[in-house]
Amino acid sequence: MSEYKVAVRYQSRGGNTKTVAEVIAKTAGVTAESIDVPLTGPVDILFVGGGVYAWDIDKALKSFLENLTPEAVKSVAAFTTAGGMNKTGTITSIVKSKGITVCEETLAVKVLLKNHAALTGGKGYVELSDKQIQSIETFTKQVLGK
Repeated sequence: MSEYKVAVRYQSRGGNTKTVAEVIAKTAGVTAESIDVPLTGPVDILFVGGGVYAWDIDKALKSFLENLTPEAVKSVAAFTTAGGMNKTGTITSIVKSKGITVCEETLAVKVLLKNHAALTGGKGYVELSDKQIQSIETFTKQVLGK
């Protein structure tokens, strides 16, 4: 679908962010991978996101972001999942400090507590509504200029 080299990386404790990343990846025509999987070669657009825990993003995600370079990543599109907080600004500020371009579009998916991993018996996923899926697909297409 894309003329760009695209990658999707996510940090997810309970599966909510992984589920969102998989929708982004499917829309972009790539595979979503955990931040534990290194990038293979330079990418034009990196969709990167994580969950919000205790009002902040995970330390592992911060470390991943701090190790990105402009040579490896031309541009970042940030996304998060949370009960109500939008912490995409934390992702974008770390990336900007590395000299990497940040996409204007960001995505914060609200995931109600009923979908929290601690309350779902460890299912490891969230059931997104049709409206949420549509907004994720729209975000992805906007970032890719489609």
